[in-house]
Amino acid sequence: MSSTALEIPRRLNDPPRMFWWEIDVSLLFLGAVLAGMLAGYFVTGCAAGVLLAWAYGKTKSGEHPAFALHLLYWHLPSAVTALQRTPPSHLRELVG
Repeated sequence: MSSTALEIPRRLNDPPRMFWWEIDVSLLFLGAVLAGMLAGYFVTGCAAGVLLAWAYGKTKSGEHPAFALHLLYWHLPSAVTALQRTPPSHLRELVG
């Protein structure tokens, strides 16, 4: 019997997966492949997608499950995120 790297989900809380990546990592891969297809460079898009997915997977390993949302909050302007009741991201003082 051969061992595989994929694990069978055992709990309802397990994150959704596509291919062997979690859903956010695989969407980065698919986005780069789609951009490569539209630009006429499919193989380059696939290679860029694998590199993006690998780099993001390494970055988010050991982090909070909502790591991508945290990145979007801190690095996108407040006009895009539409979070009006929170302080600007450059204010990093704790209250309380």
